[in-house]
Amino acid sequence: MDFTKALEEAKKANKILIVSHYDCDGLCSAKILSTALEREGKEIKIKIAKELSEEIIKEIEPIEKDLTIFSDLGSGYLSMLPKEGKIIILDHHTMEEIEVPENIIQINPINEEKELCGAGICYLFASKLGNNQDLIDYAVVGSIGDNQLNVGENLKIKEKAKKLGRLKVEKGLKIFGHVNRPLHESLRNSSMFPLNNHSEVVQFLSDLDIDLVGNGRLKSYYDLTKEEKGRLVLEIIKERIRNDFGEHNDVFSEIYLLPYQSRKLIDALEYSTILNAFGRSEKYDEALEMMKGNLDILEDVLKEYRRKIADYLSWTNKNIKNFQEFNDALFINAKENIDPNMIGTIISIFINTFAEKKVVVGLAREGENTKISARAKREIDLDKILTDICEKVGGSGGGHKQAAGGKIPKNKEEEFVKYFIENIQKTA
Repeated sequence: MDFTKALEEAKKANKILIVSHYDCDGLCSAKILSTALEREGKEIKIKIAKELSEEIIKEIEPIEKDLTIFSDLGSGYLSMLPKEGKIIILDHHTMEEIEVPENIIQINPINEEKELCGAGICYLFASKLGNNQDLIDYAVVGSIGDNQLNVGENLKIKEKAKKLGRLKVEKGLKIFGHVNRPLHESLRNSSMFPLNNHSEVVQFLSDLDIDLVGNGRLKSYYDLTKEEKGRLVLEIIKERIRNDFGEHNDVFSEIYLLPYQSRKLIDALEYSTILNAFGRSEKYDEALEMMKGNLDILEDVLKEYRRKIADYLSWTNKNIKNFQEFNDALFINAKENIDPNMIGTIISIFINTFAEKKVVVGLAREGENTKISARAKREIDLDKILTDICEKVGGSGGGHKQAAGGKIPKNKEEEFVKYFIENIQKTA
C-alpha cells in the first residue's frame, strides 16, 4: 500500500478531522490516527459514526479543517462524500464501484487483494508518519475486534508486535476473561467446561487446592501459578472424559497480552470487548478518554452494557421457538425488542453458543428501517450476499465474508429473509 500522497497531505494540514467507525476497530483506528497526528503538532477533532449517511456528512461539513480522514469506513460511500476539500480514506471494506473523485486519496488493501483491518491500515500510516511503534497495541486490539488477527496482513502486524515486545502470546484455557474475571466465573461460562453450576465449579477448584482469593481479590486464571494452571488443565480434561465431553482440542486457546497496558486492559480480547461495549453504548468520547488512561468510567459502562446484554439474551431465549430457521441458519427478528446497536453482539453470542447453527442473522428495527447483522461459521460470503440482497430490497449492506451487516426498509424484512434463504440454498 502506497501512503506517499496521504502522508504529504497529512504533513501539510494543520487542522485535521478524523471520522471513524463506532466499533472496536474504528475506535482503535481513531486512537492511532489522533495520537500520531497530535505528536506531529496537528490540531485534531474526532467524529465517531455508526455509519456514513447524508446526516453525518452535513454534520461534518461546517467543521473547520484542512483535511478529513475517514478511518474504518468511507470506501463504500465514495459518491456521498464531499466533492471539495482534501479527503483521505483508510478503509478495508468493499469499495463503491465508481471512479475515485479527485479530492480523495483512498488506501484500501482490497486494491491489492490483501486483508487488513482498519486499525492495521492506520497503524501502517502512523508508522510511516513518525516513531509510533507503541500504537501497534491498538492495531492488535482492532484486528481482534474484527476477528482478523490471524488473517492476511494482520498476521504480519501480530508478529511485529511480538518482536517489539508489545504483544505476548501464551497458550491457555479457552475461557473469556483470563486476566480480570474471577476464575470460577470464567469456567462456569465456558462452553469447554462440563460444569456450569456455581457451587459445582467452586467445589471443583477447592478440591484442587486452588484458592479463589489472593492478595485481597478474587483470583483470575492469570493469577494462578504455572503449577496450578497445569493441575487445573489436567483435571478439566479428566472431568470432560467423565462427562463424555468429546475431543480435547477445544480446551486451549491463545491468550493475547499487552504488557504495556494497565492490568484492566492487558488482555487484548477483553480490551476489544470493552471497546465494543463503549461503542454499542454510544459512549464514544468516554472510550477515547479511557484509551488515554482514564479508567474511572470503565466499570459503570460495562455494568450497564452487561445488563442490556442479559436482558436481550433473556428475551431472545424466551422467543427462540418463534424465529424462522432453515437448515443450519437461524433468523432472529427482534423487531423493536433489541437495540439495533446491540443486535450484532447478540447474534455473535448465539452463533458461538448453538453449535448446530452455522449462520445466524439478526434483524432489529430503527425508525422506518431495519438493521441487519449476520455471522457465519461455514464457508459463505456474507459480504456479497448482504450487498446484493439489501440493494435488491431497497437498502444497503456489506462487510466481510464471515461477518456483515446492512440496513433495509422495515417493510422488506420478509422479502429479505426469503432472498437470503434462496441464496444459502445455492451454497449449501
